[in-house]
Amino acid sequence: MLFSYYRRPLFLLLAFYAGGILLFPDFFIRRPAPPPFPLPRSGALVEGRISAYPAAGPGGTRFALETEKIYGRPHRTGLMVYARDAGGASYGDRVAFLADLEVPPGAAVPGALDWADYLARRGITAQARARQLEVTARANRFLLLARGVRARALEAFEAAMPPEGAAVLAGVVLGEKRSVPPDLKAAFQDSGAMHLLVASGSNVGFVVAVVYFLCSRFGIKRRYSGLAALALAGFYVTAAGLDAPLVRAYLMFGAGLGAWLLRREAGAFHALTAAGLLILLASPASLFDAGFQMSFLAAYGLTVGTALWGRYLPGGAAGWAPGLLLVSFLAQLGLYPLLAAYFHKVSLVSLLSNMALVPAAGVAMALGFLLAVFAGTALVPALLAPAAKAFMGLFTGTVKFFAALPFASVRVAEPDGWFVGGFFLAAFVLLHAPLLGFRSYKLYAPLLAGALVMAAGRLPAFPAADSALYTGVLFGDSNTSSALIASGAGELYLLNPGVSGKKLADAVLARGTLRVEAVLLSSLEEKNYSGLEELAGLVRVRQVLLPYGPLPADLAALLGRLEQGGAGVRRVWAGENAAENVACGWDGYAPGYAGAGDRVWWEVGGIKLVRGGAGALRSGAGGAEVPAVRGAVVPIGAGQADKLL
Repeated sequence: MLFSYYRRPLFLLLAFYAGGILLFPDFFIRRPAPPPFPLPRSGALVEGRISAYPAAGPGGTRFALETEKIYGRPHRTGLMVYARDAGGASYGDRVAFLADLEVPPGAAVPGALDWADYLARRGITAQARARQLEVTARANRFLLLARGVRARALEAFEAAMPPEGAAVLAGVVLGEKRSVPPDLKAAFQDSGAMHLLVASGSNVGFVVAVVYFLCSRFGIKRRYSGLAALALAGFYVTAAGLDAPLVRAYLMFGAGLGAWLLRREAGAFHALTAAGLLILLASPASLFDAGFQMSFLAAYGLTVGTALWGRYLPGGAAGWAPGLLLVSFLAQLGLYPLLAAYFHKVSLVSLLSNMALVPAAGVAMALGFLLAVFAGTALVPALLAPAAKAFMGLFTGTVKFFAALPFASVRVAEPDGWFVGGFFLAAFVLLHAPLLGFRSYKLYAPLLAGALVMAAGRLPAFPAADSALYTGVLFGDSNTSSALIASGAGELYLLNPGVSGKKLADAVLARGTLRVEAVLLSSLEEKNYSGLEELAGLVRVRQVLLPYGPLPADLAALLGRLEQGGAGVRRVWAGENAAENVACGWDGYAPGYAGAGDRVWWEVGGIKLVRGGAGALRSGAGGAEVPAVRGAVVPIGAGQADKLL
């Protein structure tokens, strides 16, 4: 690995093409046309092809569909279909059905997953709810065979062990993690092992290695052994769902094999470059997909880092543990900003946990393939099933052990552009340190520059915005109206934390901070503070401001715990200024006492939040009423009390 690799035409082409997509996404990314009529629409006749493996869930099945016709007329777009009865349809089948079409919901809480945007990035413009599907044409034989192998493997896992172990094994072998219980998913995330539930390069490499070994044992020539390995690996990638990490790994192996057959240089870096370019040519929108980004950054760290740092490992058995630690570090080095941005959580034990769990995942993968291959034979109940059951129990127990360690993971605020840019500069320099020289200023000067860039966004010389400018969003659920107000200096004010505390914490972390300046309650009803305790356990709440009135017992106990934890609690009379930029009022009444069911209005930085009709807030001085319901995060006034954006 040399710096000259970055000047080669293939890498330069990838860099310029990816840069073009980043700067001019509308030019490179083809947006699908929405349905040819306003939504919602009931009873629409839809025909199309299922474009991904369906996922079973409560009340039916969910899958992505590429439409071919709507009401009998040709129209191509993407739909997310929720069907009560899929009629046995699966990936690659063509189906027809009557459906109720609707616009996908956005983010229920600011900073949470915007489902509509998530689907739009995958070419899906609407949701369809159907009772029953009719299969009009089955998939081709190749897909049918891949589907059959996938189904047989999943059935073998479920028959051999308890549901938890079967779900984890399905994730390790096929990347099918939708059946993994939420608490176990959280344990994988906290232990830094979530990537083990995603089928990736190690899976493709396992298939290639096994097939190549078997072919060589039967005396098949190397060229044909390689082609057979690549063909069966392609079949496996199809059965596993054609996810970005699998496709990347498969293209890398294909590029390496092609170079070997043509007697050209077969380097992992060039194969990775070719794989990235091919995926982006086929799907430019993949550049903005978290799976694509994390897969390629991990592969890049391993490709470059092992080539340059591997020479310093001791030989023989002495190099085994340092080698595992190095591989774990290199694979995760570039992922920390993405983990912070997408999940607002970083594991602190991932380097150690992966030293144990990555080799164990290889054993689990082998057991999973054996269960799938020998399903239905006497070998499974006699030997494979007990071994797989015992091993998966140990595997999941190890994951839970690392996740339960003190400070196994920490919540982190979403990093700004300065931090991300400086981090990647420092990571790039660190990966190439052996080329720069460990005693050279060429190493330490750019490392220092990266650290300074990371800190630049927090310096007073780089304010985020005018500190006098306040903006916010309205949101809520069926019975709670909430708002999040932010000053230009980054201070956050939260009105009525009556929805999930975890979602509220994500909303705070998505704003790049770990602190809420003040939580405001418009009344003393439980629906307006039910998420406060969970929120305060995840981020710092500096103070709670609430009206006078008889406190419910649970709220009084909660406020006492918050005060013991260092938060301030202040009761405010209507008409009183609670702080320099926070005022409180009581519409229609004189200033004074508020009962438990009475509601006050709050004004933060010139944004006045007044209780409107059921499930709504009014922003501004007598301003328009804005819905505050699930799926509707609505921007509100910026710096002026009478302006609604």
